[in-house]
Amino acid sequence: MPMFVVEYAYTPETSSGRDDHRTDHRAWLRELERRKILRSSSPLADHSGATMIVEGTDKASVERMFAHDPFALAHLIDRVQIEELAAGT
Repeated sequence: MPMFVVEYAYTPETSSGRDDHRTDHRAWLRELERRKILRSSSPLADHSGATMIVEGTDKASVERMFAHDPFALAHLIDRVQIEELAAGT
């Protein structure tokens, strides 16, 4: 199955909202990990975003999946970029 990198960009104005929703966001990520969809995830060191590596059928399915992230539902993500990784990586 194809692998995708998902990059989030945050603004400083959403920091407190992210704090409020972080428990739900992490639970959502743990569920993706349990289902073997999420391969890796980490916030950026400066807290300006996050990077996740996931399996998905195609880019559209990954977009739909990440629309259910509690951060996305609460409109706390400034920008989402999704790119397919090269095969064999």
